[in-house]
Amino acid sequence: MKPKMFIVTTIPLSLMFFKGQIGELKHIFDVSLVSSPGARLETAKVEEGVVVHAVPMQREIALVKDLKSLMTLIFLFRKEKPFVVHGNTPKGGLLSMIAAYICRVPNRVYYLHGLRYEGVIGTKRKLLIMMERISCKCATRVYSVSQGVRDTLMKDHITKKEIRVIHNGSVNGINTAHFDPNTVLTDDLKKEYHITESDTVFGFVGRLAGDKGINELVEAFENILKQNKNCKLLLVGMFEEDLDPLQPKTITAIKNNSNIIHAGFQKDIRPFLAIMDIFVFPSYREGFGVSIMEAQAMGVPVISSDITGCNEIIKEGYNGLLIPPRSLPRLQQAMEQLCDDPKLIQQMKTVARKTMKAKYDQQYVWKETVASYKTMIPNV
Repeated sequence: MKPKMFIVTTIPLSLMFFKGQIGELKHIFDVSLVSSPGARLETAKVEEGVVVHAVPMQREIALVKDLKSLMTLIFLFRKEKPFVVHGNTPKGGLLSMIAAYICRVPNRVYYLHGLRYEGVIGTKRKLLIMMERISCKCATRVYSVSQGVRDTLMKDHITKKEIRVIHNGSVNGINTAHFDPNTVLTDDLKKEYHITESDTVFGFVGRLAGDKGINELVEAFENILKQNKNCKLLLVGMFEEDLDPLQPKTITAIKNNSNIIHAGFQKDIRPFLAIMDIFVFPSYREGFGVSIMEAQAMGVPVISSDITGCNEIIKEGYNGLLIPPRSLPRLQQAMEQLCDDPKLIQQMKTVARKTMKAKYDQQYVWKETVASYKTMIPNV
């Protein structure tokens, strides 16, 4: 009988980090998924062929509801007796590690996908740091999504435990066979959004939130548009309504500027990446930057904030440009630089995909992940 592994996330959307990898883990574990209830959890159940457990969890701090979630997890773990609990995301990680510790689950894996406290100040920052310390304290193993996150954890004295990074970083690597510019057609999409050959298309994929730098991105684009009318900004993703929503003026610009295309959530983002000339990612904080990897695999140069994780993927002047986070002038300058230099864009395109295949191909990441988790099982 295979040992039980429970993978826990706060919301079902985060389970996408393990798409495909779950199938590999099923060779050695009896995998179950635990997350807040929702359609995406049910979708994961069908796609991955696993048992799922719906446990309501709040993304923000909510003491009464958090205690209820904790008690539900304790009851679940005592009933199911997992051999491994794999905790992810700040709240899901914290609650699952505490519950697994109380239930004496033998292997408690806390996987840090990023450090949310980097984006806040004051009392909330102190509280988020304390949460990370508790999660690490309750864990038997701590994994980091990147070298940068590991370095920050050590610098901030979050834990004295060994912090492991699998392969070259990232949770799930990148499926370079899927994210291949030669596998998609774009003519119809360009016609739909009135994009011509003379247009330079800046793009972004992800949550449309303040901490993703979208306020600065929209303002920089509108400034550039005053001088160059042959530009488009393509935004793929939903507006964040709970955690750090956009400024009202930014939302107004997105809705009213005809050169800004809001495509909303898209199940298949590859055609949208394929029509972008430049991917712009001015986020304030990240663990690694999955969307950057996807853009690079599609051969799209990237302008990214010079922050943890992202600066492990982007090499300045080679496959993209790095800018300070929260800097509107530097963001605008970088966007103008690439817009005015098609040769540099083409040069970066030629190396972007090669770099992803060499360093982050999914098959290598899966192999190293399975090998690392196998060491938890005696006599395997």
